[in-house]
Amino acid sequence: MTPRELDVFWLVGDRLHNREIAESLRLSERTVESHVSSLLRKLGGSNRLALVDAATRFRARRGPGSALPRALSSFVGRSQETDDLLRLVHVHRLLTLTGPAGVGKTRLALHVAHSVTTLPPAILVDLASVPPGDSVERAFADALGVSGDERRLPALIRQVLAGDRHWLVVDNCEHVSATAAALLADLLATTDHLRVLATSHGPLRVAGEVVYEIAPLALSEKPDDPAAVLGAACGRLFADRAAAVSPGFEVTADNARHVAMICRRLDGLPLAIELAAARVRFFSPAELLARLDDRFALLTDGAHGAPSRHRTLEEALRWSYDLLGDGERLLFERCSVFPGEFDYDTAAEVLVHPPLGSADLLRLFPRLLDRSLISRRRRGQATEYRLLDSVRQFAHGRLESRGAADASHERHARHHLRHGAALLTDLRGRDQAGALRWFERHWADLRTAMRWALQQPETTPAWQFLAGVGTGWQILGTRGELFDWIDRLLQRPLPAGDLGIQAAVTSALLLCYQDTGRALTFAEQAHERAEHGGEREQALALLALGWATMSGEQRAPAITHLERAASHFERLHDDWHHAIALFGLAHATSDTEFAQTLLSRAADLFARLHDHVDRASCLTQMAIRAIEGRTRLDEAGSWLTEAARLARLSGNDHERLHAEVSLADLDQHRGDHTSAEARFGGLFAEFRRIGDHRCMVRCLLGLGRAAAFGGDHGQARRHLAEGVELAVGVGDLRATLTGLYLLAESDHATGCFRRAANLLGAARRLDPEGRGNPVPDDQALRTALRDRLGPVGFASAFAAGHRIPLTTLLSR
Repeated sequence: MTPRELDVFWLVGDRLHNREIAESLRLSERTVESHVSSLLRKLGGSNRLALVDAATRFRARRGPGSALPRALSSFVGRSQETDDLLRLVHVHRLLTLTGPAGVGKTRLALHVAHSVTTLPPAILVDLASVPPGDSVERAFADALGVSGDERRLPALIRQVLAGDRHWLVVDNCEHVSATAAALLADLLATTDHLRVLATSHGPLRVAGEVVYEIAPLALSEKPDDPAAVLGAACGRLFADRAAAVSPGFEVTADNARHVAMICRRLDGLPLAIELAAARVRFFSPAELLARLDDRFALLTDGAHGAPSRHRTLEEALRWSYDLLGDGERLLFERCSVFPGEFDYDTAAEVLVHPPLGSADLLRLFPRLLDRSLISRRRRGQATEYRLLDSVRQFAHGRLESRGAADASHERHARHHLRHGAALLTDLRGRDQAGALRWFERHWADLRTAMRWALQQPETTPAWQFLAGVGTGWQILGTRGELFDWIDRLLQRPLPAGDLGIQAAVTSALLLCYQDTGRALTFAEQAHERAEHGGEREQALALLALGWATMSGEQRAPAITHLERAASHFERLHDDWHHAIALFGLAHATSDTEFAQTLLSRAADLFARLHDHVDRASCLTQMAIRAIEGRTRLDEAGSWLTEAARLARLSGNDHERLHAEVSLADLDQHRGDHTSAEARFGGLFAEFRRIGDHRCMVRCLLGLGRAAAFGGDHGQARRHLAEGVELAVGVGDLRATLTGLYLLAESDHATGCFRRAANLLGAARRLDPEGRGNPVPDDQALRTALRDRLGPVGFASAFAAGHRIPLTTLLSR
């Protein structure tokens, strides 16, 4: 346009008539008519309304670089990404930022564009309003101030960009990626100085393109520490946006964990975090966290000035979803059955069923990756995939709307339950490390699968998994969920046949960790059922009966059961169960030398089977026997160090914890109470997490000993009383008696002589025959108390301990 044509153009855009334009510009109406005709020819319009529309578009951007948007709120985090991109934009002509919806691609691109000082001012080409699949030339032309008919636009755009150095920020390419890529490829090939920073869900696949993937914001590793929460970019973003809507908001010790958990539940997605922070006007962080299961109703009303598709979290995700084809949508929805990471082979087992085949998965899966709907990461030589939690919830909602959620969850559940049970042979040594890795990586899948199984009218799928692993839980270690599953299943009758025997055996062995009485009940059921079964079922039932009996401190019958089990397994050439039976016998016998011999034999069997976990367990038990007998303490330290090494080698966290709690015991017996106290304190939280009540008792008794040694008898009493209460609940008589003796010692030290005698009397009531034998000789404490109370007073207090409820003694 000539300068005079441009003047006429803007006035036509203001809807002035020719006479009004002539008066404004001091021209004749005939001259104005001539300019209007010329404008219509140049812009390809047929009437004045076409000029009005064009003027409306061009007003937003009257010249190159004149209207690059400025953010209205602070820019938080992304310092590493900014540094990387500032370097890359000077080296590469086409740089594409990729990432899922809401990750902040546009915001980061604009931040980088404003930060660059060595390039010309960037020109924003926003493709968001271009209909999917349409030509993008008009959007480029509008941004560059170019006008002309559609056929001439590519040439005019090239002409403008060829004249000087230019830098374009081309935003929101995902829905027009084909046409945008074609135009950019042409422009980059026909100009020498053009640079482009593009944003898209996936690569544009233009020659020379460098793809930079934008990850969600970093999460805090210390959710209870306000400084650490604010040190993470997502925590700072939440605090900044929350303070903007609720002045005075701060991350404090009271709300830090809630803020950190909100950020984690939202996967560090900036859009979701900003929308959540805006709700601080109405809800506290704790209340927000509780409402995130309904996040698409909660996270709405984004800031004005944001694209309409980013005003709610659901709109941002729907923008991506609407760009998918039918097959892509179905595959995307089916991926939502995975609660966490998954590999391609598992996806092929779970997701491929009509109407999707293996070829469809191979073709469509990469497309979902390219659209950033599926995240990926490399772990060693393996690639793992996952849907961000918000993306997964969105996809699952669509799967439910399709009416396909139940069938997809069943496939997912049956696959994982079946595969978990099938790994038993590997667990026992064939590929123990690989099997342990599978369980660790797929525990979230198993949790989801068991949730499905427990909702079924039949208990068979759940028991086929739990009892299928069976004695293999000895290697895997306990987890809190196991006891919840067992409790729910045992509210219904056990299955019939061999599966019922295996279920009773599994229940008995697992319940030994928490409730010895119930464990014995199910061991007896297994034994009764197995009388009519095969030799293997009888041997397993005897093993469970021996283990449960031993856990209840009935050593003599336990030895009989375990000897019979060992004989059966040896005859069956079942070396692994034979070793387990020997291990149990070593537990049951009071003869330390014989126990060490049995443990050594079992350890050798496990070594030949390449079962590092159970060999570690044998070494730990050998060390425990040495510590209790106060002999071979140097060897005990070596055994425990080797046990911990084997546990780490196999990746078994539970067995590592067993070795470490025994190392704490060893420290204490050597007189190093400071080191022991630190170990016990950390291990207690670990055992509580996995639901191992027996080892929680060991930690509490150790903490009580350490506190008493340091003179803090009040703290010692609190630890010891809690330990005794827990030991009583588990049914661990030996630990109960040990705790009562330690409490009596602490009371004696603080002058509570009568209560100390009560506690010794309570111990005798629980163990009238002295079979628990918690200490080699408590006579010295009895003598000291008689000296303080007198023979009659001691006898009276000791006898009272038989009558006073234990809960009363512990709470005094």
